[in-house]
Amino acid sequence: MVGTGLMGGVEYRYELRLGDEIVATGHLSRERPIGVGERLTIGSREGIVRTVEPLLGEREQRLVVQLACEDG
Repeated sequence: MVGTGLMGGVEYRYELRLGDEIVATGHLSRERPIGVGERLTIGSREGIVRTVEPLLGEREQRLVVQLACEDG
């Protein structure tokens, strides 16, 4: 389990989006920064990072991941 107080780590508040719809939110910690355009898997969902931006007055950064479309 990854804690929230990683020394030198980066904390995120994420949104997983399918089109314009937010399908999940949560918190994530990584030892290295995540960049726009990077492929990322959260849980079993894979997508591409679209936005990484600071949140005013927060330690976390806002992370928006556009999920790959699921074909039935």
